[in-house]
Amino acid sequence: MSRTTALLIPLAVWTLACGPSQEELANGEDPIAALESTVHSSRYGSAYWREQLEADSAVWKEARAFCADAQRADYPNCKTVRSTAFIGKPGPVENPALSDEGFNP
Repeated sequence: MSRTTALLIPLAVWTLACGPSQEELANGEDPIAALESTVHSSRYGSAYWREQLEADSAVWKEARAFCADAQRADYPNCKTVRSTAFIGKPGPVENPALSDEGFNP
């Protein structure tokens, strides 16, 4: 085995073993992978998940399925998904000034 190979093998093993940090996982390119992180995501917060809910996207459905597992209920980013699902889609807001009865304080 050459000296270069002898140095590269441990480096490759170390790189694979370390992987991304929890912060990198939480804020990376994959919102579903972020759900597995033990760190709250600043990228995939309530606003992101509300958009996914309103669009009824495939990502939203996958996130709901992932977070439905009781063992994942306390994952910080699953808490965000679950609270978004609990609140649900916003409904229309009625303006009393535009109703037939008007606004009567």
